[in-house]
Amino acid sequence: MSAIKRVTNTSEAEALAALLNGDTRTKPTVVVTVASGHTEPYADVERIAAEIGDLADLYLVTTGGHTWAFSNKMTPGTQVYGGAGRVYPVGLGWNIDLKQAPLRFAWNKSEGKKLTGQLIDDALDMAAAAGLFDSASTASTRERRAGTVRSIMSERALVDLDGGDMASIPPQLAQAGVPIERVLAPGMHVDGVLEKKSRWLDIRESRPTAEEALKTYAVGDVVPAEVRSVLAGSADLRLHPDVTVEVFRSDVTGDPDDDLQALLTPGEVVLARVVATGPKWRLSLREVREHDTVREALSLYAGGPPWLDPDAPPPAVVEHVETVPEHPAPDAPRAPEGREAVAEQVAPPKPAIPTPAMMPRRKGEPVRAVRPAPAPSPEPMPAKESAPAKKAAVQSMSLQVTAIKAEKAHLEAELAELRDQVSGLRNERVQFAKDLARAARQLEIRDAELARMRSQLRRAKQKTAPPEVALPVFADRERGFRHLVEAAWARRIPVGEQPTRPLPDYAIGERFLDSVDALEGIAVDKIADVVMEVLTGLAEQSTGRELHQLRTSAGGNAAPQSRSDGAVCYRVSMQIHTPSARRLHFWKCPDGTIELSRVVVHDDMEP
Repeated sequence: MSAIKRVTNTSEAEALAALLNGDTRTKPTVVVTVASGHTEPYADVERIAAEIGDLADLYLVTTGGHTWAFSNKMTPGTQVYGGAGRVYPVGLGWNIDLKQAPLRFAWNKSEGKKLTGQLIDDALDMAAAAGLFDSASTASTRERRAGTVRSIMSERALVDLDGGDMASIPPQLAQAGVPIERVLAPGMHVDGVLEKKSRWLDIRESRPTAEEALKTYAVGDVVPAEVRSVLAGSADLRLHPDVTVEVFRSDVTGDPDDDLQALLTPGEVVLARVVATGPKWRLSLREVREHDTVREALSLYAGGPPWLDPDAPPPAVVEHVETVPEHPAPDAPRAPEGREAVAEQVAPPKPAIPTPAMMPRRKGEPVRAVRPAPAPSPEPMPAKESAPAKKAAVQSMSLQVTAIKAEKAHLEAELAELRDQVSGLRNERVQFAKDLARAARQLEIRDAELARMRSQLRRAKQKTAPPEVALPVFADRERGFRHLVEAAWARRIPVGEQPTRPLPDYAIGERFLDSVDALEGIAVDKIADVVMEVLTGLAEQSTGRELHQLRTSAGGNAAPQSRSDGAVCYRVSMQIHTPSARRLHFWKCPDGTIELSRVVVHDDMEP
């Protein structure tokens, strides 16, 4: 558990700023602040300390004038105060690129849980980037352990270790940047290195490499990909968290005037056809058709869930609850109530302790404290006075009392006016908070609508885009089908690979074209695509095609269907995960020639 270092005075605040801006830090530094008027932070510093362990240092800056000392020593834009928090990574790059050390806000105690989680995740991300999970300094507290994932909770995988104790796996120690529920699932066996203090289990060593995972993809497969970034004429898609493929406008749309930023949304999952495999992958969104068989996204660990879901709904809109802040604005003093208020109203106000939230000013400007005005004091009476002198003194004091009463009444009127202004400002702040929450909610709704509209527009263009060349029409059905097969080969096999992956001769059985005309639920060009994959050997490389011999019965040892000339019947999937999924039956002759037999529904087992 990390020690919580409290910053309570100017020298400690300046020392913290010097530490952050120096070159001696070897760990990320978490800085949590206390809002003005509060004694405790919104964030749960005890939880932060427990979860970051020895991977980061933790500082708690209390409220007071020393917050100015800290802010004045920091680069503009890198300060933190007013109940917010920030994690500073190792090095000084965050002084130039503020995104490296994002400021995390909380407006009240109810938002403290979210703030706590953000700071923990930031600290773990930065610790992983700094290699601290593999550091020799923590070697004495690490041991190799294995276990079973029990559940996924609060963006962590809870693991029952084989020895009977428990551990947690954050995304940073499984696959950084991917939600843990897309990496691990309950019941999975995991093994890795346990950090005994924090109880983190690091399983990254057991993760297959991207090259190993992508071996299951073949040319022609339709696969999910995540849009990473979009420009007007190109976009980056991720097939795997570690593999990014650049696609161009011509790979997405046939209109050279289209702006891809109107068709693709960062973070969206799209379907793309593999045009070429690694090391230089090529993808095309234009080649995807409605009835294509879609491969599942890769699992990042053996037995894990697909890391992408093409059928997932658009990002959920988070409903913001419009809550009134627990405390008034930092610069709005509470209006006193009851009898105690009278004394407070008459007594001169105490100087306020300046904080960055209370007194925004330019760097270098001196702190301005509010000083009380001196109370008027009556003139001393002489030791011995005559009766007329005493009468005059009494009259003088009476006049002073009257003047003080008048001044008090005037001050009370001013105080009432100021109290009304404070109340109005407080109500205005509450209304601003509500307006901000409402605007944020509307922005999220519009973002979700925009993502849906981009997806619909892209799909509409794929369906309605006019063909670049008019499709030929053949009176001879067989010649027309052979043309579709050859067109699929020319379209999907890159020119550089066509000499090594030629389209061989093949035969069309007497019942094949009639079955094509009779089969519903799949387009003829899709059938031609699958035939091309069978002829070129792509179907054998694609697990989604489920290529296998058609057997005489359902028994595992049943003999394959064969003919008297020695040809063996094979079956390949044209669709999966759909009712009555369609299949292609073909004969493989002894000389290797393919003869197309029939296209059928799933339950039709006749050759």
